Amino acid sequence: MNRVIHWKQPWLKVEDALGQIKNIFCVGRNYVDHAKELGNDVPEQPMIFAKSTHALHSAHELLQLPTDMGSVHHELEWVLWIDSDIHSAADFPSAIGGVALGLDLTLRDVQSRLKAAGHPWELAKSFPQSAVLTDFYQVEDWQELLHTSFSLVRQGQILQQGKAEDMIFDFPTLLEYVARYFGLAKGDILFTGTPAGVGPVQPGDELEWRIAEKTIAKTKVQER
Repeated sequence: MNRVIHWKQPWLKVEDALGQIKNIFCVGRNYVDHAKELGNDVPEQPMIFAKSTHALHSAHELLQLPTDMGSVHHELEWVLWIDSDIHSAADFPSAIGGVALGLDLTLRDVQSRLKAAGHPWELAKSFPQSAVLTDFYQVEDWQELLHTSFSLVRQGQILQQGKAEDMIFDFPTLLEYVARYFGLAKGDILFTGTPAGVGPVQPGDELEWRIAEKTIAKTKVQER
């Protein structure tokens, strides 16, 4: 595990990162099993959406949920910190400063209504505290990272678990696609998609974030 992530200290603490982030790009339906569990088609090209910087929140802080807007689902995923301009897949991995785990929180009832009406997802995806981040860590072996599990645990029970090797579109492909259509520069972050197992988060939950067997953050949840 030590040769995958540099654990001695975070490359960038989330408290410092929050004030430096410029753009938040997210990838939808990047795992086959996740697309199927929500009854969605598997995409033939990356599905990209964005969140406002008002959505940013630290995994080390109390998480407050808007329970008056229906079910809030957890979507756990790898997040890449862009540390220099990216123009093509060849810029990976030298342009990546570090990786974090992130929760792309989703108002599932709201999203279902928006999808049915053919409307954009922003109301379901970009509410305050919907982009939750751990500290960022340097990667020592990117190939090994693909095989390293990441998981979200609630009161000892694994809620969601995945590996980057199961992504439909890999890191270089995602970076090249976003750079081409939106641009990618220092201070941008990319949520790379969530595996199967999404489900509701509720007030009173205590969430544990793990890379392999190592806990990197704990989050308590309450009602807003």
